[in-house]
Amino acid sequence: MKRKDNLYNNICKLENIEKVFNEICRNTKNKKRVEKYKQFKCANIYDVYNTLKNKEYKPGKLNVFEIYEPKKRRIVSQEMKDKLVNHLVARYILYPSILPCLIDENVASRKNMGTNKGIKLANKYRKICNIKYKRYYILKCDISKFFASIDNYKLKEKLKKRIKDKDALKIIFNIIDIEEAGLSIRLYDKPSTSHILFK
Repeated sequence: MKRKDNLYNNICKLENIEKVFNEICRNTKNKKRVEKYKQFKCANIYDVYNTLKNKEYKPGKLNVFEIYEPKKRRIVSQEMKDKLVNHLVARYILYPSILPCLIDENVASRKNMGTNKGIKLANKYRKICNIKYKRYYILKCDISKFFASIDNYKLKEKLKKRIKDKDALKIIFNIIDIEEAGLSIRLYDKPSTSHILFK
C-alpha cells in the first residue's frame, strides 16, 4: 500500500480547526471547561493555528486519575487545546492513512460503525455458524491493560509504513511519547491508534 504524504497541512487549515473546535465543545462532558474555552473561541483557534503552522506543538501536562466502573481503570484527560490537536491529528492524518487498511470487522472508533455495527456483524456470523456447524463456541474476552501494554516503538514502526509525511509523523510521535510506555485510556480519539488491526 502506498504511504500517505502531504497530511500535515490539513491540520493547519483554519476551517478544519474551527470544525473540530465546535465538535469537541459539543462532545466534552466538562461543560464548565467548555464554556471557558468557548469564551475566547477566535483567540484559541488562532493559537492552535499558529502553533501548528510554526510546527511548535508540544503536548501539555496530563491529568491522570482512576475510576472504578466496574473495575479499576487509569484514565487520562487533557486540556482543551491538546484535545483539539488530538482530534485534528486523528481526523486529518490517522483517518486517511489507517482506515483503508483496517479489517472490516474492526468497528472501534470508526464513522458509521461502533457498537450497533458490531452487534450486526456478530449476529451475521452467528447465523452463518448456525447453518454451517451443529456445534460452535464463541469466545468472549477482554485483554487486560490493553492500552498500557502497547509497545510504542512497534506502533511507530507500523505508522511509518503507512505515513510518509515527516511532519505528520513527528506530531503523532510527540503525542504517543507523552507516556514512557503504552497508551492511556481516553487520551486518543477517533480513530484510536490503539485500534489498528491491519489486513
